[in-house]
Amino acid sequence: MSEIFPDFTFVQGILVIALSLGVSVLFWAMGRFGKWRAAVASAEQRVPAIFLFQHGVLEDANAQAHAFLAAQLGETPCDWSALSKVLSTRFSDIPAALGSASGKETKTHTALLATDPSFLTIEQWGARSRISLFDTSPCPKKSDDTQKLELNEALNQAPNPVWHSSDTGEIVWANAAYGELAKNLGKECSDGFPELFSNLPVQTNPEPRRTALSGEHQDHSYWFDVTSVAHTDGQTHYAIDANAIVNAEVAQRNFVQTLTKTFAQLSIGLALFDRNRQLALFNPALIDLTNLPADFLSSRPSLLSFFDRLRENRVMPEPKNYSSWREQIAELVVAATDDRYCETWTLPSGVTYRVIGRPHPDGAIALLFEDISAEVSLTRRFRAELELSQSILDAIAQPMAVFSPGGSMTFCNRAYQKFWKEDPTANLNDYSIDHAINTWKAKGKDSPSWPVIRQHLRHSTSKSLRQFPLTLSSGLPLNLTTTAIHGGASLVLFKVSTPKPSPQKTPEKLVV
Repeated sequence: MSEIFPDFTFVQGILVIALSLGVSVLFWAMGRFGKWRAAVASAEQRVPAIFLFQHGVLEDANAQAHAFLAAQLGETPCDWSALSKVLSTRFSDIPAALGSASGKETKTHTALLATDPSFLTIEQWGARSRISLFDTSPCPKKSDDTQKLELNEALNQAPNPVWHSSDTGEIVWANAAYGELAKNLGKECSDGFPELFSNLPVQTNPEPRRTALSGEHQDHSYWFDVTSVAHTDGQTHYAIDANAIVNAEVAQRNFVQTLTKTFAQLSIGLALFDRNRQLALFNPALIDLTNLPADFLSSRPSLLSFFDRLRENRVMPEPKNYSSWREQIAELVVAATDDRYCETWTLPSGVTYRVIGRPHPDGAIALLFEDISAEVSLTRRFRAELELSQSILDAIAQPMAVFSPGGSMTFCNRAYQKFWKEDPTANLNDYSIDHAINTWKAKGKDSPSWPVIRQHLRHSTSKSLRQFPLTLSSGLPLNLTTTAIHGGASLVLFKVSTPKPSPQKTPEKLVV
């Protein structure tokens, strides 16, 4: 065999080597093809950024394309040249101009970096072009210089002062808002940045520190909340305008002081309990009315402790059932929350309090203690005088009635009720002169005096007595007397004239 094919071993070696190289190339191509197919499959899962150009000018783009342009250029380019410069940094063989004179053609451009699976397709037919960017990797980061410039520009346009100080406290950089603040305070910025926040409190924690700056004339203060962040070469300070917050706090403080002064002048005791049912506010009148110590009230006692102390001081009625005392307090709280708690406390000392519960915002309730002893005493005295006057009228045997200037009956005695068989005291306000005259006429005979009586009772102011003779249905004569009394009221008296019995003759004594 070796004699027939003396170079068989050499030829066989050449074939083996060629076969090995072919297999290697085949596997390499399959790997590249598989990588490309994987990239295509991955890219197809994402919506590509599509740009439409006409004569090299951008005509339309989808949302992904606009986002790409905003991230890379900050604005939409007006031609292909601007976009091609960005794409040429990532993809190979990007044409400088668009357009195809040989009909429709499509080219695919892979990424320059082997680790970047993104690719780009350019479809052109005449003057129209469509660029599809299958971006499967994050966009390349901007350069450090570009990022620093953008960061400085953003800080410089910030509405609040931002500055950076060294370890020695010297200000090495500040934004435009800091310079504007220095100008408002009358500080010069020509030789560097002036130190505006020299009175800044020492920072012991990362919380904001509030400070005030004043101008040369001390007529206006600028309040700021300053936060400082430490760095290796110093500190960066961020100041936030706090004027609105400070003004609101001052207004709230002044309002509270005004309320406190107003509450201090009230004669009604005030106890305000917060949503946790702890005493949050009280006035001096509460101390005077309840005899509770000021230190006890200042310790913010709970609502139950407050009422326990009132009961111990005998400033409230003793509960009939002490075992249900807490339930009564709970019912009191519910009633006060619904704005329906109002009670009158009569104490053993003779003092009478009116206690009212009122709801307040955020679940708070207010209790008002008012001393109504004088009012109750006056009411009782007035009621006693009325009862005395009524008893005097009832003791008079002659029927009488009193009418107010408005024409309503205000008094009548028992003799009037018995004589006319009617009880006007059930509702004196509805018992008018017309109603009374109708009652009198129904039990009497017609007389031309009735209209005169009505006119006299309504409009007469003369205090002289005027009598009207009338006749009852029974035939008995009735004498009606009217007169004006104090306050424009009218008094009516009735007197029945009974006929005198005729004298009987004494029988003569028989003489025997």
